[in-house]
Amino acid sequence: MLVKLYSETDLLVKPFSFEPGLNIILGKYSGDKDQRGINGIGKSSLIRLINYALLSDSSERRFSKEKYDFLRKENHNLILELKIKDEIHYIKRFFAKKEKVYFGTKYNSLEEYSKTDLRKILINKLFPIEKEDVYIEGNKFGSLLDFFLKDDLATISRIEPLKFSDAIRNTKDVAIYNFFLLNLSNRYILRYDELTKEYDSYSNTIKGLQDKIKVDSGKTIEEFKTERIKIEQNISLLEKSLQDYKFLENYKNIEGQLIEITTSINEKLKTYYSLSNKHKKIRDSFHLSQDFDTKQIQKLYNEVIQTFGDIVTKTLGEIANFKKEIIENRNKFLIAKEKQIESSIKDTLEEISKLEKTRSQLYKKLDERGALESIRNTFEQLTIEKSQLAGNLAILTQVDEIQEMLSNLDITISEIKRDMLIEIKTYEEQINNLRSLFQDILENAIFLEDDNPNGYFDISPKINSQKRNELPFKIDIEIPKADALGQSRLKIVAYDLMVFFNNIYNKRKFPDFLIHDGVYHGISINTKVKALNYIYHQHLANPNFQYIATFNEDEIYIPKEKQSLIGQFDFDIEKMVRAEFTDSPERMIFKRSFK
Repeated sequence: MLVKLYSETDLLVKPFSFEPGLNIILGKYSGDKDQRGINGIGKSSLIRLINYALLSDSSERRFSKEKYDFLRKENHNLILELKIKDEIHYIKRFFAKKEKVYFGTKYNSLEEYSKTDLRKILINKLFPIEKEDVYIEGNKFGSLLDFFLKDDLATISRIEPLKFSDAIRNTKDVAIYNFFLLNLSNRYILRYDELTKEYDSYSNTIKGLQDKIKVDSGKTIEEFKTERIKIEQNISLLEKSLQDYKFLENYKNIEGQLIEITTSINEKLKTYYSLSNKHKKIRDSFHLSQDFDTKQIQKLYNEVIQTFGDIVTKTLGEIANFKKEIIENRNKFLIAKEKQIESSIKDTLEEISKLEKTRSQLYKKLDERGALESIRNTFEQLTIEKSQLAGNLAILTQVDEIQEMLSNLDITISEIKRDMLIEIKTYEEQINNLRSLFQDILENAIFLEDDNPNGYFDISPKINSQKRNELPFKIDIEIPKADALGQSRLKIVAYDLMVFFNNIYNKRKFPDFLIHDGVYHGISINTKVKALNYIYHQHLANPNFQYIATFNEDEIYIPKEKQSLIGQFDFDIEKMVRAEFTDSPERMIFKRSFK
């Protein structure tokens, strides 16, 4: 849970504390509300500061704008206190040092981390893998946190409740992230995602190879397969004409010498290439690194288990010394071997040079007597024809091999899609519980004008799902009259509460806070009353979560004369206000007004 947000540099109007249950961030008018507005006074900024402390890139970009230059010029910092497993953790950031973050459980001795390293630690603390078949690959901390912490800017552009993060770009991402949050197995979806990406990569490779043949031959790959027969026949004729060519009798001795020297050169070249490869392998062998940052490894492991990093560091030190001794002895041997091979390469090149010089002299004799002119053009034409054919035949071979792999992938993808549907059936009880919870939220937390909660949440197989890139199931979220802006945001409220409370009820080791900033814009006062009352009663039954939401006072103010029509809160709303801002600069979050 969130405990406290504050600054050591007098940045904020006051420290902000958060409690279990409802936490309301309120905007109030200081005078005539028709004369002054209360947007930009600090409600959303408070949420973005929490997000900034939790390493959000979007909040970092927001506070990097020119109007926030004072944060850096005045060297302000920010501290967020989190309670994880009954222990207070501190995250401390300076706005002028974006890449450095300080984290730990002891306020006066926080460790310094890079953002990348701290994200790795936080994803394991806030989103631990509790089931081997429900997991997220890679460092997705920020993307997952987007579900639990939504600021006003993100909410404005968010229409689909399932697409809660910019990282969610397609239906596969939707399924991977939301199944993880819903505690449903997503292992086959992750595998399916990998396979379809591999399939697309191979398909793009084939297209590139086909384009290469088109450029070289002017023909499609299908046309070239027929054309190659003609090319091979032409090559055969050229080779036969060269074989039938007869040197004049007085040039026979030169012909014999040329054949002998050319054979020797080819043998020497084979020796040279072999030695060069050996030399390269020896050179590459010098680059084995023995370096690793034992202090950084110690710090990361100690975040998992106290003193574990110390043990690992000691072992790594012993390994490093042993490895250093081995590398030094190995390098002595490699240096001697390298000198020996370099000497052999030098001798071979000198021999090739002498042979080439002799062959050049023999060609010159033939040139002087006009003996080569009749076959030179034939040689050149043969060389061109053979090289182009060899290159394109290699491409044809690659295309055939890749197409075989694509056929095998098609079969594997079909099997994975079948496995997905089989596994979804095994989760039918959990899905039914989610359906029931969603229905409960619709009936008790959402105000529907026709009082007919015909909405639903469902995960079900698709009928006739034959497309390779199409998931074999669908996730549906519907509420009555969900076309208007306010109604579409009701979907977000209903879905978010379902996911959040499902995890609370199942005691998952996930964030126990849900933050809604701007989500209730355009939603009727009736729904706000019902939603907050519902959350309040859920907290009475399950007192281990926080719900934080921002409102302007006129968004949740209920005149007494309308309470019988709209309803009223089942709690004292004033006791739920954790932060209150007005349009007076001295009571805005940064104690200043922005024009």
